[in-house]
Amino acid sequence: MDIYMDKYNLSKLNEYLIKTSIDRLYIITDEVVNRLYMDYLKSFIGDIDQYVYILPSGEENKTIDNILSIYDDLIEKNIDRKTLIVSFGGGVVGDVAGFVASTYKRGLNYIQIPTTLLAQVDSSIGGKTGFDYKGFKNIIGSFYFPEAIFIDVSFLKSLPYREVVCGLGEVLKYGLIADYSLFQFTKDNLKYIYNKDLDILMSIVDRSIAIKQDIVTKDRYDRGLRNILNLGHTIGHSIEAYYNFSKYNHGEGVILGMMYEFYMAWELDLIDRNYFKEVYNILSSILYPISFKQKEIEDLIHIMKNDKKNIGDSIVFVLPVDRGKVDVFYHVEEDLIIKTLKGDWF
Repeated sequence: MDIYMDKYNLSKLNEYLIKTSIDRLYIITDEVVNRLYMDYLKSFIGDIDQYVYILPSGEENKTIDNILSIYDDLIEKNIDRKTLIVSFGGGVVGDVAGFVASTYKRGLNYIQIPTTLLAQVDSSIGGKTGFDYKGFKNIIGSFYFPEAIFIDVSFLKSLPYREVVCGLGEVLKYGLIADYSLFQFTKDNLKYIYNKDLDILMSIVDRSIAIKQDIVTKDRYDRGLRNILNLGHTIGHSIEAYYNFSKYNHGEGVILGMMYEFYMAWELDLIDRNYFKEVYNILSSILYPISFKQKEIEDLIHIMKNDKKNIGDSIVFVLPVDRGKVDVFYHVEEDLIIKTLKGDWF
């Protein structure tokens, strides 16, 4: 899987299309990206035949109904296995387009052109595709890797603040699981990231991709090492799902999850107080944590018990054990989870 990165430039896409002799594209995008960037994308495509399918924007549209609608459109347009599927958008578009590519006619080649910080550093890299079902995030999906990924960081210039924060959650996570200097660099450059300084953004995107790609290459199908990418995700996913994926986006969920899970690690004496406070202070400056009531905690734990990482009845957590290092824990007492979510500690 080749990854190309630049700013204000997708010429590598044009070279790829010429080299692979693609004669037809099926572009899946969303309403916002279509409005802002479709003309820009088409300027690098040339005269290749193309169809465009526009999804409604937002996580709430990552559904089986929308996937079935795409299948209907593919059948109506007589799309064959020589057609290249193009995912052009953020994480939702990437997950849906990847799942469609992996299943339609038993698999079509596809490429990713991610347009959000989250998609550029995370979701476009891992080969995970799928959709949400009955309140559970990504519970149905497949592993299916794109042929290539084309990243243009200038797309990030149009991101609203919340979408920048969404991607920041994953960037900070990479630093906390594998490269503490990336965490420090990101923390020290938050002002420039919020102002969308493209040189700083290129640096954090490049370093994040290197970490994610190294882990995924060693564990393509999520059988072991890749579990460390789930720091913040056990609690984070449950919070996203509890609010029906409408109150918090994925990166915000990860930021919240990391705060709670760092507290759990400190309570378990896995990390020292200084490290806990350093991470808590920076994460809470981005998004303040929430205190939950007993009934809410019961609902959150119920959601966690359906997490796909779990083995048997145990809720699996990825917790920090040192600066830039984490480990997987299969047995965490429920009393500690309850104490953490009550939030008396912040």
